[in-house]
Amino acid sequence: MFANTKIAFTSTSILFGFTALISSFVIPNAQAATFNYTETTMDAPTWNRPVENFNSPPTAIAGASGEAVSYSSFGFTVSDPDNYVFQSTANFDNYTFLYQNSFNPTNPLLNILIGNDDNPTIGLSGFTTALTAGTNYFLVTTGFDNPDVGTFSNTITGVGNVTPTAVPEPATILGSLVAIGSGVYARRRIKFVRSTDKNNF
Repeated sequence: MFANTKIAFTSTSILFGFTALISSFVIPNAQAATFNYTETTMDAPTWNRPVENFNSPPTAIAGASGEAVSYSSFGFTVSDPDNYVFQSTANFDNYTFLYQNSFNPTNPLLNILIGNDDNPTIGLSGFTTALTAGTNYFLVTTGFDNPDVGTFSNTITGVGNVTPTAVPEPATILGSLVAIGSGVYARRRIKFVRSTDKNNF
C-alpha cells in the first residue's frame, strides 16, 4: 500500500515539475524596463513652478522663491498601460512634475497630473503613477528655489517601452528660429539608456 502511494506521489511530482518547466518557456515572466536620460537645467528657460499636492494634481503655484526656476521638459509616450515609477537624481534640490497631452510653462497647472519635491530627501524626486499607452506625457525637472540648477538623471520604469517625442522647449523653439535665419541648427544631446529589470516631500 505504501509503495503504491510513493510511486503515485513520485509520478505526480515528475508531472508537475515537467509542466512547470514547459510553462517557464511558454509563459515568460513579464519584466519591467527602465528608461534613463541625463540633462541639465543650467542656462535653461524659467517658469513659476507649481507646488506638489501629494498624489493629487497640484493646485497652487510657488511664491517668490520659486517664481523664476530653471526647468527641463522631456516629452514621451509609453507602449503599454501600467503604473510607472519616476525617479530623478540631481546635484541640486530638484522638483519633478508630470503633464498629460501638453505642457505650457506659462500655464503651469494646465494638464498637470502629479508633482514631487523630496523622494525621500533633497536631491531625489519622484513618484509612481498610471500611464496610458500612446498618450503624450511631459516630465518636467526643475528646482525648489530660483538658484537651484544643475545636472540630473531621470529614470522611468514600467512594463512598456518609453519613446521620446520631439517637442522643443520654448528656448529651443527660439533657437531654431534663429538657426533657420542663419542656416545653422543646434541640437541638444540626451543620453538614453534602456535596461531590463527593474512619494513624499
